Amino acid sequence: MAETPVNRFGRRPGRGIRPWMLLPKVIFVGLFIGSLGAIILIWFTSGFSGFGAGDLRRRLFLNIIGLLVRFLMVPALLCALLFGVILLLQHPRQFIRMRWLVVKLATLAILISTAHLFLYTRMQLLREALEHHTANPAAEAQFGWGFVAVFAVSIWVIILGRLKPRLGQNWARTYAQIQSPLNDPDRP
Repeated sequence: MAETPVNRFGRRPGRGIRPWMLLPKVIFVGLFIGSLGAIILIWFTSGFSGFGAGDLRRRLFLNIIGLLVRFLMVPALLCALLFGVILLLQHPRQFIRMRWLVVKLATLAILISTAHLFLYTRMQLLREALEHHTANPAAEAQFGWGFVAVFAVSIWVIILGRLKPRLGQNWARTYAQIQSPLNDPDRP
């Protein structure tokens, strides 16, 4: 009969709660990217610019995009960020030292704030033009290409989080210097 292995190193069995936090994060990131893709598809295939200034289809497409943003894209992004923060708080010291994570967090901070400000103002310009029964071709183009830019940067953030590039960091050298007993100031 085989002997039961003894846990000599004190490691916990399994990975703890991490896989249970990763799964919903991946699902919400997928929902966020999918909703962005749906918005881009609706915007560029709708022929929004081809409709007359007083056409009711313009209001319909703006309302559809507004609903997708409000009830699918933003909640998915907020939930993905929440699960990301929970994952970060499991081992904050180790994660914050990784350059890829710092770049990812900085990119997300810049992307979310600028995308919200830019796309919200473009949507307001389009709604004002709709109320005055006029067209604003510049705002229409900026609105569509703004979503494309958000999509591209979001894909970059996903690739950065998946591949975790070193970005010039050499952990074998850095960690050895930090942990070396020769670097101990209390050592005589």
